[in-house]
Amino acid sequence: MKIDRIRVTGLFNDFDHDLAFASGERIMLVIGPNGFGKTTILKLIDVLFNEPLSRLSSIPFREVDVAFDDGTQLVVRRDSASHGQTGDRVPLTLIRKLGDSTDIFQPPRVPFAQDSRRIPASAIEDIIPELKRVDYDKWLNLETGYIFDFDDIRTTYWESLRLQPRPALLQGPDWLQDMRRSVTVRLIDTERLTHVLRPGRHNRAIKTTRTVSHYSQELSRRIKDSIAKYGAKSQLLDRTFPNRLVTDQMHSSRAVEALREDLDAIDRMRMKLEDVGLIAGNQHGLDIPDLSRVDESQRGVLAVYAHDAMQKLAVFDELYNKVSTFKRIANCRFRHKQVAVNAEGLSVTKIDGTALDLEKLSSGEQHELVMLYELLFKASSNSLVLIDEPELSLHITWQEQWVQDLEEAACVTEFRAIVATHSPEIIGDRWDLTVELRGRNED
Repeated sequence: MKIDRIRVTGLFNDFDHDLAFASGERIMLVIGPNGFGKTTILKLIDVLFNEPLSRLSSIPFREVDVAFDDGTQLVVRRDSASHGQTGDRVPLTLIRKLGDSTDIFQPPRVPFAQDSRRIPASAIEDIIPELKRVDYDKWLNLETGYIFDFDDIRTTYWESLRLQPRPALLQGPDWLQDMRRSVTVRLIDTERLTHVLRPGRHNRAIKTTRTVSHYSQELSRRIKDSIAKYGAKSQLLDRTFPNRLVTDQMHSSRAVEALREDLDAIDRMRMKLEDVGLIAGNQHGLDIPDLSRVDESQRGVLAVYAHDAMQKLAVFDELYNKVSTFKRIANCRFRHKQVAVNAEGLSVTKIDGTALDLEKLSSGEQHELVMLYELLFKASSNSLVLIDEPELSLHITWQEQWVQDLEEAACVTEFRAIVATHSPEIIGDRWDLTVELRGRNED
């Protein structure tokens, strides 16, 4: 499922907004004056698909209508007389519409046994490591950045707390859970240069690092995981090579020209992987013999070798597309510096080869690397990426090229994006992608 359109009415009790993707486009640029709700709409979408439903109660809106590409609609309505949690349920009504079918769900408050309140607040962090207590009755989710109160925690982490709630009521009906699972939403907010580290078991202090360093380490793990998969694939194929060489008759009749094309393709694949830093090498080409002098039995051996080599190198296909795009865009933007990737992660050097500390790069350069990594490695296929103010710290020239970079990343990862921006340079000549937020009485 993909989100095609989002209508928000009664935002701040003042605004009605209608956000729709242009036909055939993956990107929507949301513009409008300060205070019209650009950032709030992004957060509203994020909470609707990623956070406890009770969190919607703190966002001032009357109704949200989300339309999907398969004809499904998800409508969220705030009870007209409620501005917070009252009575026995969250003051919201969720409705799913599909054709003539309509399903309605009203989230309850937290129907736990009375003794669930006796869980000591001091134990929450030990039971749920991603939470860090930041106030008397508030906890920070270190992975999402959201602040939870105790009711949020009981609702979201009832299994970890070994409570006995009524899960169907707390988590919603199956149709709502299926809808949330089918739509991956990722918010890239304005505080993207700092990453909150998950605390250790014995040290509960909140620690932060620069996101660019964290993502470099994460990229290193991705590359090493692919190298490990390459090794495992190689071991499997090498172990079965003798038997397949004897029993697989398909390869024995491989034509000379077809075999030469396969070996040339392997050579190109290896050179490309070496060039972007995914495998080590010395940039020397494959030593291919003169196939016109090779007899049929020898061609059979080379054909099995070529088949195996292609399967081994195919392990890197997805990662190669992302890393090569990352390097190409970054190196087109950086002046007098070179961005490289290897098994140790990201590195940046001056033209003379002097290594630079990632955390000492300018804020604009860090924004560029972090944003590219988010779009290429954190976004998933068919996800919806929400981006708030991508222009932060970027030079006008980079802003003018930003939508082009976004479109390229969207083609590689196959996501859709809603972008909230104040920058005319970001928009450039792509006014066809814009949705302008207006007041109710504005033309």
